[in-house]
Amino acid sequence: MLRELQNYLSGIYRADPGCAVTDYLVTDPTLAGILGRGTLVPNCEESVLMSDNGGSLDLCLFLDQQLLDRLDGENPLEQLKAPKLKDVWTVLEGVSHFNYLVWNARQDRKVTLMELEMQAEVDKFVSTWLLAQEQEECDFAHLLHRWLFDDVNFNPALDDAQRQRYATANQYASRFCHGLLKRMPGGSQHCLEELRHFYRLSQAGKISHIHNRAYTTTS
Repeated sequence: MLRELQNYLSGIYRADPGCAVTDYLVTDPTLAGILGRGTLVPNCEESVLMSDNGGSLDLCLFLDQQLLDRLDGENPLEQLKAPKLKDVWTVLEGVSHFNYLVWNARQDRKVTLMELEMQAEVDKFVSTWLLAQEQEECDFAHLLHRWLFDDVNFNPALDDAQRQRYATANQYASRFCHGLLKRMPGGSQHCLEELRHFYRLSQAGKISHIHNRAYTTTS
């Protein structure tokens, strides 16, 4: 499932990270805590652990084994299920982080934490919206924006700076995806060009794009 989700996200943006996420996967929270050197947020089921090692990027993706066990036998690419959506989004967030970090590293581009979180929120919405359309779950698709952006809960273990970053990323992504829905004819993928352009923007470019398209309803 992980590799399939990685390929699905890569295909949306035509941005192949060039390596398999499964080759960088850690599922043991104890090991993740050691690798994270005390930076892993308590009760966290997903995190990208990374360090700059003399100009090279060392990283791995932590997805808790209990999370993966809950999704055992599930394939959202074939059938989305509302009770499983929170877990699917957690996995998608990790895969999004991995893809975005590696792809940008290959372009020799730096990425901010805020930019990383904003793109992950967009990725979660866009990928599940497109899957819902492909699976002819139109009623399901109409609820996604509220479920993801309005009914959001943050990990209480986050510090003030982390919480603010997540909240701001959620707000910007919500605004972008709300506008995108208005510009996206039902069941079509006419906004893929805009999504691919957005993916390649810096944090400042993404925020500027969101403000500029706020009142645009046609692509």
